[in-house]
Amino acid sequence: MKNWFDSLNEIILYIEENLEEEISYDALGKMIGYSPYHLQRLFLMVAGVSLSEYIRCRKLSKAAQELISQNSKITDLAYKYGYSSPTSFNRAFKAFHGVTPKELKKSSVLIKAYPPLTFELSIKGASSLDYRIVHTEPFKIVGKKLPTTMENGASYREIPAFWQQLQQSGAIPDILALMNCQPFGLLGVSDYNPNLNKSEFDYYIATATTLPLPEDYEELIIPATTWAAFPHKMASPEEMQKFQHQIVMDWLPSSGYQFAFGPDLEVYGNDNTLETWIPVTQG
Repeated sequence: MKNWFDSLNEIILYIEENLEEEISYDALGKMIGYSPYHLQRLFLMVAGVSLSEYIRCRKLSKAAQELISQNSKITDLAYKYGYSSPTSFNRAFKAFHGVTPKELKKSSVLIKAYPPLTFELSIKGASSLDYRIVHTEPFKIVGKKLPTTMENGASYREIPAFWQQLQQSGAIPDILALMNCQPFGLLGVSDYNPNLNKSEFDYYIATATTLPLPEDYEELIIPATTWAAFPHKMASPEEMQKFQHQIVMDWLPSSGYQFAFGPDLEVYGNDNTLETWIPVTQG
């Protein structure tokens, strides 16, 4: 696999050269050897903004520049940057810039600049990041499922609310009672479903088990996988996001591994420990 930061910058360049087109996540993923789902998940971890939101903001920023410098027609810009109608373009433009395209054409007003991202290696004091490599045979998880999406960071809000809902309903002890095989612990599982939109995924709160599926529960078979497992302290959603960023930016580029297709796991142990398991393959 090519240099991680060069690969990310190639994606940014491709986006810049194709802002007037419908940008294919499949094409972007192939540029760095990842599925569309993992591309979007990694982009969100690294950039702190979803891939779709980044593309949308770049298009609206370019549209404003063209309105000012080229006096382009609003209708032409709407279709040029992928909007189905001038009305939807006007709505998105105002939400982003705070003014309508017509208001911008009439007078000099403040608008929002959203320059292209650039990824580069930052040389700084090293911070330790412990990990171990784990190999698992196929196993089944059983629990409760939440369909969610990476769009606009929705999953960072919906998943904590899902945990709270199950804790308040008393469902967690019932889920734990099903556990009878490795990996032991309460599991948070983010699973890409190819039948869903490329930004959507299913999140399970579950345990590994060989028992039959109870009524009103969901199951998922996880294939044989190699994982990079990172132990860390219990954390808030914001701290978890920072930890994931550290994995991608500090560990991945020099690890000799790359992310593999498969679900991500959070493994909550009985001794109040937490590990993040990422599917990997040697690069």
